[in-house]
Amino acid sequence: MAASTVATTHRIPPGPRFSPVQMALFRFLPTSSFDSLKFIVDQQAQHGRLTCVEANGIRTYVVSDPELAREILVEKANKFQKAQLLRDSIGSVVGNGLLTSEGDFWKRQRKLAQPAFHFQRIEAYGQVMADETLKVIGTWREGESRDIAQDLMKITLYIVCRTLFSADVSAQADRVGQLMHDILEGAQMVISQSASWLELLTHRIQKRQDAATAEMKALMDEIIQHHRAADKDTGDLLSMLMAARDDDGLPMSDEQLRDEVITLFIAGHETTANAVMWTLYLLSQHPNIEERLMTELAALNGAPPTVRDLQRLPYLEQVVKESLRLYPPAGGATRQPIEDIELGGYVIPKGNNIAISTYAMHRDPALFPDPERFDPERFSPEREAQIPKYAYLPFGAGPRVCIGNVFAMMETRILLATILQRWKLTLAPGQTVRAEQLFTIRPRGGLKMIVIAR
Repeated sequence: MAASTVATTHRIPPGPRFSPVQMALFRFLPTSSFDSLKFIVDQQAQHGRLTCVEANGIRTYVVSDPELAREILVEKANKFQKAQLLRDSIGSVVGNGLLTSEGDFWKRQRKLAQPAFHFQRIEAYGQVMADETLKVIGTWREGESRDIAQDLMKITLYIVCRTLFSADVSAQADRVGQLMHDILEGAQMVISQSASWLELLTHRIQKRQDAATAEMKALMDEIIQHHRAADKDTGDLLSMLMAARDDDGLPMSDEQLRDEVITLFIAGHETTANAVMWTLYLLSQHPNIEERLMTELAALNGAPPTVRDLQRLPYLEQVVKESLRLYPPAGGATRQPIEDIELGGYVIPKGNNIAISTYAMHRDPALFPDPERFDPERFSPEREAQIPKYAYLPFGAGPRVCIGNVFAMMETRILLATILQRWKLTLAPGQTVRAEQLFTIRPRGGLKMIVIAR
């Protein structure tokens, strides 16, 4: 369905405008017929790095320019807050956690949580990451077709539970995974404003999200109380958060602990699984790159990698960085100006939605030549230094840069090295892989691959 085009004026940037009638008709279209990722990239190519998408009279300013991203995320970070759309989608789940909190309260929480992610602390989790990976891939059988998406979600679920609160959830993995699915499905429906007429009438997705949220909160409350009763540092992130004190010597309340734990649970579960999944897919399509990586991994002599081993695997890091360029787990960031603000020659009114599209920026040929090509050499020391600052933002930037970015990079590389030493993965026949933007960027319908023992 064609949209009329907004002319460039002093008021708003160029971009498509969808009428209420068009938006109503969209609700009758199959969900598979609209590719939101391609839409944003096409808008950038047609209209430039600052566009305005208007639907039902609501404007969203889409930014894919490194300098504008720097202004929003770094230079003028205090002039913006997280978009209300994000709080509407996930706020009931994460409460006042780091993902959604603002102002002085956010600064306090960030300062309290930061020590839990110091390298010396998370270095100890490397063994957990390798062990949980080996546990799952040890069930694979030669030549079988696996939904790698499900397997990797299970691995990262086990890891996040052990590193967050020293819990073995293998018996409850399927149930916890379903809770996460229901929570994120509801969040995505709000973010994409994609509710069908049936959903508007029955609220079935919203009801599932509400029920899953209540069950998840009860589970986290139980875990926190168990830690309180134990009254000792068990080496996990929850123990660190419980021991943290602010400048007044005050700890987090149980409610705040729960909000932060659920935030970290959501942020540390699906995003890393998707990062590993996309990298395995890309390697399966580029055998020369996989061969070079396997030559580097041979230095491990088949042993599970340790955190110290990662220093000896520079090409693995390049591969992961390039995979995150093509398929950044979150796809972007949302903000709202807290006052009218000038941006790129336009005045953005207070409270309007701004979407920084990392996905589109990473595919800008002026920033990354031949952008659709998988080329880990982009991140060799010499070439990486030539990438414009703030053009590559898989973890965001500025004061609200992802608190777990070091953890995530460590986990992604350990999982990949552990899997690839033991199994070669090829794409299952007859499968078309297409990325879709949900709460994260994932392959539509999962990712089926054939596993072959090395």
